[in-house]
Amino acid sequence: MPRKKICFMTATQKEFHEDLNRAWQWREERGVFRQLEACRVFHGAGEGRGPLQFWAVDRFQDHYWITQWEDSKNTVSIFEELTRFCVSKNARSVVGLGRPEQGVPALPKILHGQPPEERFLAREVGGSYLIQMMGARHPGLFMDHSPLRAWLKDRAQGWRVLNTFAYTGSLSVTCGNAGAAHVTTLDLSKSTVAWAQENWIANQLPEDRGRFISGDVFEWLPRLKREKQMYDCVILDPPSFSRGSRGSRGSRGKKSNFSTAKDLEKLHALALELVERGGVLVTSINSANVTWDAYQAQVLGAAQKLGVQLEVLERIDQPDTFPTLLSRPQERYLKGWILRVI
Repeated sequence: MPRKKICFMTATQKEFHEDLNRAWQWREERGVFRQLEACRVFHGAGEGRGPLQFWAVDRFQDHYWITQWEDSKNTVSIFEELTRFCVSKNARSVVGLGRPEQGVPALPKILHGQPPEERFLAREVGGSYLIQMMGARHPGLFMDHSPLRAWLKDRAQGWRVLNTFAYTGSLSVTCGNAGAAHVTTLDLSKSTVAWAQENWIANQLPEDRGRFISGDVFEWLPRLKREKQMYDCVILDPPSFSRGSRGSRGSRGKKSNFSTAKDLEKLHALALELVERGGVLVTSINSANVTWDAYQAQVLGAAQKLGVQLEVLERIDQPDTFPTLLSRPQERYLKGWILRVI
Protein backbone atom coordinates (compact mmCIF):
# COMPACT_ATOMS: atom_id res chain seq x y z
CA MET A 1 0.00 0.00 0.00
CA PRO A 2 2.71 2.59 0.81
CA ARG A 3 4.35 1.85 -2.55
CA LYS A 4 1.07 2.51 -4.34
CA LYS A 5 0.74 5.88 -2.62
CA ILE A 6 4.25 6.87 -3.70
CA CYS A 7 3.39 5.99 -7.30
CA PHE A 8 0.27 8.14 -7.06
CA MET A 9 2.23 11.13 -5.87
CA THR A 10 5.01 10.89 -8.42
CA ALA A 11 2.56 10.31 -11.28
CA THR A 12 0.17 13.11 -10.43
CA GLN A 13 2.08 15.75 -8.49
CA LYS A 14 3.36 17.40 -11.66
CA GLU A 15 -0.16 17.47 -13.14
CA PHE A 16 -1.51 18.94 -9.91
CA HIS A 17 0.98 21.79 -10.03
CA GLU A 18 0.32 22.41 -13.72
CA ASP A 19 -3.47 22.49 -13.29
CA LEU A 20 -3.42 24.68 -10.19
CA ASN A 21 -0.92 27.18 -11.55
CA ARG A 22 -2.70 27.35 -14.91
CA ALA A 23 -5.95 28.21 -13.13
CA TRP A 24 -4.22 30.83 -10.98
CA GLN A 25 -2.44 32.43 -13.92
CA TRP A 26 -5.64 32.60 -15.97
CA ARG A 27 -7.35 34.58 -13.19
CA GLU A 28 -4.32 36.73 -12.50
CA GLU A 29 -4.08 37.79 -16.14
CA ARG A 30 -7.71 38.89 -16.05
CA GLY A 31 -7.31 40.93 -12.88
CA VAL A 32 -9.62 38.75 -10.77
CA PHE A 33 -7.40 38.99 -7.68
CA ARG A 34 -7.04 42.78 -8.02
CA GLN A 35 -10.78 43.32 -8.29
CA LEU A 36 -12.15 40.83 -5.77
CA GLU A 37 -11.27 39.71 -2.25
CA ALA A 38 -13.57 36.68 -2.61
CA CYS A 39 -13.23 34.39 -5.63
CA ARG A 40 -12.93 30.80 -6.78
CA VAL A 41 -9.25 30.11 -7.33
CA PHE A 42 -9.60 26.61 -8.76
CA HIS A 43 -12.66 24.72 -10.08
CA GLY A 44 -11.67 21.11 -10.56
CA ALA A 45 -14.68 20.14 -12.68
CA GLY A 46 -13.17 22.02 -15.61
CA GLU A 47 -9.61 22.80 -14.55
CA GLY A 48 -8.43 19.57 -12.91
CA ARG A 49 -7.31 16.24 -14.25
CA GLY A 50 -7.80 12.90 -12.55
CA PRO A 51 -8.83 13.14 -8.88
CA LEU A 52 -8.55 16.96 -8.90
CA GLN A 53 -11.79 17.21 -10.88
CA PHE A 54 -13.69 16.68 -7.61
CA TRP A 55 -12.02 19.53 -5.70
CA ALA A 56 -12.29 23.30 -5.53
CA VAL A 57 -10.37 26.13 -3.85
CA ASP A 58 -11.89 29.46 -2.81
CA ARG A 59 -10.08 32.53 -1.47
CA PHE A 60 -11.42 35.12 0.96
CA GLN A 61 -8.79 37.83 1.34
CA ASP A 62 -5.79 35.66 2.28
CA HIS A 63 -7.78 32.81 3.83
CA TYR A 64 -8.51 29.72 1.73
CA TRP A 65 -11.32 27.15 1.75
CA ILE A 66 -10.78 23.76 0.08
CA THR A 67 -13.82 21.63 -0.81
CA GLN A 68 -13.87 17.94 -1.78
CA TRP A 69 -17.04 16.55 -3.43
CA GLU A 70 -16.30 12.85 -3.79
CA ASP A 71 -14.39 10.34 -1.73
CA SER A 72 -10.87 9.57 -2.86
CA LYS A 73 -8.37 6.93 -1.78
CA ASN A 74 -5.80 9.71 -1.54
CA THR A 75 -7.85 12.36 0.24
CA VAL A 76 -5.14 13.21 2.78
CA SER A 77 -2.47 13.55 0.11
CA ILE A 78 -4.65 15.79 -2.06
CA PHE A 79 -5.56 18.02 0.88
CA GLU A 80 -1.82 18.31 1.59
CA GLU A 81 -0.99 19.20 -2.01
CA LEU A 82 -3.74 21.83 -2.22
CA THR A 83 -2.72 23.29 1.12
CA ARG A 84 0.88 23.61 -0.08
CA PHE A 85 -0.38 25.40 -3.17
CA CYS A 86 -2.42 27.86 -1.05
CA VAL A 87 0.56 28.50 1.22
CA SER A 88 2.68 29.22 -1.86
CA LYS A 89 0.14 31.97 -2.64
CA ASN A 90 0.67 33.54 0.80
CA ALA A 91 -2.32 31.98 2.53
CA ARG A 92 -2.60 33.01 6.18
CA SER A 93 -4.92 30.10 6.83
CA VAL A 94 -6.45 27.13 5.01
CA VAL A 95 -9.47 25.03 5.97
CA GLY A 96 -10.82 21.89 4.29
CA LEU A 97 -14.32 20.45 4.01
CA GLY A 98 -15.42 17.12 2.57
CA ARG A 99 -18.96 16.92 1.18
CA PRO A 100 -20.19 13.31 1.10
CA GLU A 101 -22.73 12.18 -1.48
CA GLN A 102 -25.16 11.48 1.36
CA GLY A 103 -25.56 12.95 4.79
CA VAL A 104 -24.39 16.18 6.36
CA PRO A 105 -20.69 17.06 6.01
CA ALA A 106 -18.52 17.51 9.04
CA LEU A 107 -17.39 21.00 9.99
CA PRO A 108 -14.26 22.30 8.23
CA LYS A 109 -10.87 21.32 9.58
CA ILE A 110 -7.88 23.60 9.91
CA LEU A 111 -5.13 22.64 7.46
CA HIS A 112 -2.81 25.61 7.91
CA GLY A 113 -2.49 28.68 10.10
CA GLN A 114 -5.23 30.05 12.30
CA PRO A 115 -8.48 31.02 10.54
CA PRO A 116 -10.41 33.97 11.94
CA GLU A 117 -12.77 32.90 14.70
CA GLU A 118 -15.18 35.73 13.93
CA ARG A 119 -16.83 36.60 10.64
CA PHE A 120 -14.88 39.05 8.51
CA LEU A 121 -15.74 41.15 5.45
CA ALA A 122 -14.49 40.27 1.97
CA ARG A 123 -15.17 42.51 -1.01
CA GLU A 124 -16.90 40.99 -4.02
CA VAL A 125 -19.26 42.23 -6.75
CA GLY A 126 -21.92 44.54 -5.35
CA GLY A 127 -20.60 44.95 -1.83
CA SER A 128 -18.72 43.35 1.03
CA TYR A 129 -19.92 40.14 2.60
CA LEU A 130 -19.33 38.47 5.96
CA ILE A 131 -17.33 35.24 5.67
CA GLN A 132 -17.20 32.51 8.29
CA MET A 133 -14.29 30.08 8.10
CA MET A 134 -14.95 27.96 11.19
CA GLY A 135 -18.08 26.51 12.75
CA ALA A 136 -20.08 26.57 9.48
CA ARG A 137 -20.37 24.17 6.54
CA HIS A 138 -20.26 26.98 4.01
CA PRO A 139 -18.36 30.28 4.16
CA GLY A 140 -21.53 32.27 3.46
CA LEU A 141 -21.08 33.53 -0.12
CA PHE A 142 -22.05 31.65 -3.29
CA MET A 143 -19.51 32.93 -5.79
CA ASP A 144 -21.15 31.25 -8.78
CA HIS A 145 -23.76 34.04 -8.52
CA SER A 146 -21.16 36.76 -9.04
CA PRO A 147 -22.55 37.59 -12.55
CA LEU A 148 -26.05 37.94 -11.11
CA ARG A 149 -24.76 40.31 -8.44
CA ALA A 150 -23.10 42.33 -11.20
CA TRP A 151 -26.37 42.49 -13.16
CA LEU A 152 -28.38 43.60 -10.12
CA LYS A 153 -25.71 46.13 -9.11
CA ASP A 154 -26.22 47.98 -12.39
CA ARG A 155 -30.03 47.88 -12.46
CA ALA A 156 -31.69 47.66 -9.02
CA GLN A 157 -31.77 51.39 -8.25
CA GLY A 158 -35.24 52.38 -7.06
CA TRP A 159 -36.57 48.82 -7.14
CA ARG A 160 -38.72 47.09 -4.54
CA VAL A 161 -37.08 43.67 -4.26
CA LEU A 162 -38.14 40.35 -2.73
CA ASN A 163 -35.22 37.95 -2.29
CA THR A 164 -36.41 34.44 -1.38
CA PHE A 165 -34.31 31.44 -0.33
CA ALA A 166 -31.93 34.28 0.42
CA TYR A 167 -29.35 32.43 2.54
CA THR A 168 -26.98 35.10 3.93
CA GLY A 169 -28.50 37.83 1.77
CA SER A 170 -25.71 38.65 -0.68
CA LEU A 171 -28.23 39.48 -3.42
CA SER A 172 -30.18 41.63 -0.97
CA VAL A 173 -27.03 43.57 -0.08
CA THR A 174 -26.18 44.01 -3.76
CA CYS A 175 -29.62 45.48 -4.44
CA GLY A 176 -29.37 47.67 -1.36
CA ASN A 177 -25.98 49.02 -2.40
CA ALA A 178 -27.37 49.63 -5.90
CA GLY A 179 -29.98 51.99 -4.43
CA ALA A 180 -33.04 49.73 -4.23
CA ALA A 181 -35.97 51.50 -2.59
CA HIS A 182 -36.67 48.52 -0.34
CA VAL A 183 -35.49 44.90 -0.05
CA THR A 184 -37.32 42.05 1.67
CA THR A 185 -35.10 39.10 2.57
CA LEU A 186 -36.80 35.75 3.17
CA ASP A 187 -35.26 32.43 4.21
CA LEU A 188 -36.38 29.45 6.26
CA SER A 189 -33.32 29.49 8.54
CA LYS A 190 -33.35 31.95 11.43
CA SER A 191 -29.56 31.85 11.69
CA THR A 192 -28.95 32.71 8.03
CA VAL A 193 -31.55 35.49 8.14
CA ALA A 194 -29.66 36.92 11.12
CA TRP A 195 -26.45 36.61 9.08
CA ALA A 196 -28.16 38.40 6.18
CA GLN A 197 -29.17 41.22 8.50
CA GLU A 198 -25.58 41.47 9.74
CA ASN A 199 -24.45 41.75 6.11
CA TRP A 200 -26.97 44.55 5.55
CA ILE A 201 -25.72 46.46 8.60
CA ALA A 202 -22.06 45.84 7.71
CA ASN A 203 -22.67 47.58 4.37
CA GLN A 204 -24.15 50.56 6.25
CA LEU A 205 -27.52 50.20 4.56
CA PRO A 206 -30.49 51.99 6.18
CA GLU A 207 -32.59 49.84 8.48
CA ASP A 208 -35.86 51.18 7.06
CA ARG A 209 -34.97 49.96 3.56
CA GLY A 210 -34.76 46.32 4.61
CA ARG A 211 -37.18 43.71 5.95
CA PHE A 212 -35.91 40.34 7.17
CA ILE A 213 -38.23 37.35 7.48
CA SER A 214 -37.52 33.85 8.72
CA GLY A 215 -40.18 31.53 7.35
CA ASP A 216 -41.40 29.07 4.75
CA VAL A 217 -41.53 30.60 1.26
CA PHE A 218 -44.73 28.70 0.43
CA GLU A 219 -46.43 30.28 3.44
CA TRP A 220 -44.99 33.76 3.02
CA LEU A 221 -45.61 34.34 -0.69
CA PRO A 222 -49.41 34.06 -0.24
CA ARG A 223 -49.14 36.12 2.94
CA LEU A 224 -47.30 38.91 1.11
CA LYS A 225 -50.00 38.80 -1.55
CA ARG A 226 -52.65 39.24 1.16
CA GLU A 227 -50.61 42.20 2.44
CA LYS A 228 -50.95 43.61 -1.12
CA GLN A 229 -47.16 43.73 -1.49
CA MET A 230 -45.92 44.02 -5.08
CA TYR A 231 -42.32 44.08 -6.26
CA ASP A 232 -40.26 45.30 -9.18
CA CYS A 233 -38.03 42.24 -8.77
CA VAL A 234 -38.59 38.83 -7.18
CA ILE A 235 -35.61 36.50 -6.81
CA LEU A 236 -35.99 32.71 -6.59
CA ASP A 237 -32.90 30.62 -5.91
CA PRO A 238 -34.24 27.50 -4.19
CA PRO A 239 -32.16 24.56 -2.99
CA SER A 240 -32.68 21.16 -4.60
CA PHE A 241 -34.66 20.12 -1.54
CA SER A 242 -35.75 21.77 1.68
CA ARG A 243 -37.94 20.76 4.59
CA GLY A 244 -40.26 23.25 6.25
CA SER A 245 -39.89 24.16 9.89
CA ARG A 246 -41.87 22.38 12.61
CA GLY A 247 -44.45 25.12 12.51
CA SER A 248 -44.65 25.03 8.72
CA ARG A 249 -47.64 22.97 7.60
CA GLY A 250 -49.33 22.42 4.29
CA SER A 251 -53.05 22.49 3.65
CA ARG A 252 -53.44 18.90 4.88
CA GLY A 253 -51.45 19.36 8.05
CA LYS A 254 -48.26 17.85 6.69
CA LYS A 255 -44.85 19.44 6.92
CA SER A 256 -44.10 21.70 3.99
CA ASN A 257 -41.31 20.27 1.81
CA PHE A 258 -39.85 21.62 -1.41
CA SER A 259 -38.19 19.78 -4.29
CA THR A 260 -36.96 21.22 -7.59
CA ALA A 261 -38.03 17.95 -9.21
CA LYS A 262 -41.74 18.60 -8.56
CA ASP A 263 -42.50 22.01 -7.03
CA LEU A 264 -41.01 24.58 -9.40
CA GLU A 265 -44.28 25.36 -11.18
CA LYS A 266 -46.12 25.99 -7.92
CA LEU A 267 -43.27 28.16 -6.61
CA HIS A 268 -43.11 30.28 -9.77
CA ALA A 269 -46.88 30.76 -9.89
CA LEU A 270 -46.84 32.13 -6.34
CA ALA A 271 -43.88 34.40 -7.12
CA LEU A 272 -45.30 35.75 -10.38
CA GLU A 273 -48.38 37.01 -8.55
CA LEU A 274 -46.10 39.42 -6.68
CA VAL A 275 -44.22 40.85 -9.69
CA GLU A 276 -45.45 44.11 -11.18
CA ARG A 277 -46.08 43.94 -14.93
CA GLY A 278 -42.88 45.10 -16.54
CA GLY A 279 -40.99 43.89 -13.49
CA VAL A 280 -38.30 41.24 -13.27
CA LEU A 281 -38.34 37.63 -12.11
CA VAL A 282 -34.92 36.16 -11.37
CA THR A 283 -35.03 32.37 -11.22
CA SER A 284 -32.16 29.93 -10.80
CA ILE A 285 -31.60 26.39 -9.55
CA ASN A 286 -28.52 24.44 -8.54
CA SER A 287 -29.35 20.99 -9.83
CA ALA A 288 -27.65 18.74 -12.35
CA ASN A 289 -30.67 16.43 -12.20
CA VAL A 290 -33.18 18.94 -13.60
CA THR A 291 -32.64 19.59 -17.30
CA TRP A 292 -33.04 22.99 -18.93
CA ASP A 293 -36.10 21.71 -20.82
CA ALA A 294 -37.80 20.37 -17.67
CA TYR A 295 -37.04 23.59 -15.80
CA GLN A 296 -38.35 25.76 -18.62
CA ALA A 297 -41.54 23.72 -18.87
CA GLN A 298 -42.35 24.32 -15.21
CA VAL A 299 -41.64 28.05 -15.40
CA LEU A 300 -43.76 28.38 -18.54
CA GLY A 301 -46.53 26.35 -16.93
CA ALA A 302 -46.71 28.88 -14.09
CA ALA A 303 -46.74 31.82 -16.51
CA GLN A 304 -49.52 30.28 -18.59
CA LYS A 305 -51.70 29.73 -15.52
CA LEU A 306 -51.43 33.43 -14.71
CA GLY A 307 -51.76 34.60 -18.31
CA VAL A 308 -48.40 36.40 -18.47
CA GLN A 309 -45.51 36.31 -20.91
CA LEU A 310 -41.85 36.06 -19.86
CA GLU A 311 -39.21 37.88 -21.86
CA VAL A 312 -35.66 36.59 -21.49
CA LEU A 313 -33.27 39.38 -20.48
CA GLU A 314 -30.34 37.19 -19.47
CA ARG A 315 -29.58 33.50 -19.11
CA ILE A 316 -28.00 32.48 -15.79
CA ASP A 317 -25.13 30.04 -16.17
CA GLN A 318 -21.93 29.26 -14.34
CA PRO A 319 -19.33 32.05 -14.53
CA ASP A 320 -15.98 31.64 -16.25
CA THR A 321 -14.32 31.01 -12.88
CA PHE A 322 -16.48 27.85 -12.64
CA PRO A 323 -15.51 26.20 -15.95
CA THR A 324 -16.61 22.73 -17.01
CA LEU A 325 -15.70 20.35 -19.82
CA LEU A 326 -17.85 20.01 -22.92
CA SER A 327 -17.73 16.24 -22.38
CA ARG A 328 -19.22 16.58 -18.85
CA PRO A 329 -22.39 18.68 -19.25
CA GLN A 330 -23.74 17.29 -15.96
CA GLU A 331 -21.20 19.47 -14.13
CA ARG A 332 -23.04 22.60 -15.26
CA TYR A 333 -25.42 22.51 -12.33
CA LEU A 334 -26.34 26.22 -12.24
CA LYS A 335 -29.11 27.28 -14.60
CA GLY A 336 -31.73 29.98 -14.78
CA TRP A 337 -32.99 33.18 -16.36
CA ILE A 338 -33.56 36.85 -15.67
CA LEU A 339 -37.06 37.43 -17.05
CA ARG A 340 -39.24 40.46 -17.66
CA VAL A 341 -42.90 39.83 -16.82
CA ILE A 342 -45.19 41.23 -19.53
